[in-house]
Amino acid sequence: MKFTNLLSDDAVTEELGRRIAAARLERQITQAQLADAAGVSKRTVERLESGEPTQLANLIRCLRALDRLENLERFLAETPISPIEQLKGHRTRRRRARPSKGGASSSTAAAPSEGWVWGDKK
Repeated sequence: MKFTNLLSDDAVTEELGRRIAAARLERQITQAQLADAAGVSKRTVERLESGEPTQLANLIRCLRALDRLENLERFLAETPISPIEQLKGHRTRRRRARPSKGGASSSTAAAPSEGWVWGDKK
């Protein structure tokens, strides 16, 4: 069964339970052995496999015990950072140039010659 938005919550949990049971049987272990390896009760494994509600932490423990935890990466992959967000994160703050203590330096400031005035044409 393929997971789609058209499935009910119950149908999704039942399918997850079937898949956990199949993974357990593939490894040829009992529910009690899986429960022991996962650190949960046998009843918790029974609930998971039958599609009954259980805590997410119990699902994670059972997946880890079945060596299937890495499959969650495909289930819900990380959202990649957009190029714009990457640029925003790597920008360094530019520093403003500071004027010298005495204002404009004498080497760059030229003394006005002969009273020049705006709009003056020579």
